[in-house]
Amino acid sequence: MDFIQIILGRYLLEFLGALIRYIYINTINLIRFSSYTPFSKIWPLGSNTKKKDENSSLNHMIGVIFFGIIIFFLIIFMV
Repeated sequence: MDFIQIILGRYLLEFLGALIRYIYINTINLIRFSSYTPFSKIWPLGSNTKKKDENSSLNHMIGVIFFGIIIFFLIIFMV
């Protein structure tokens, strides 16, 4: 059961990080009048291994940071 929770948690953090990157990149592109970036470019499931690993680690890092910020604010405002 713990193994399933670890895998599920990792993918949830990666998805959260990819979602945050997607919103950020497309907001900047909207302000600069640049082209649209699709979600599959930020979270590539069928890409080459090197690019997939780089994006995966970056998405995971951003997801952990964002999740930590949410927990931090929950602790501050609940006390």
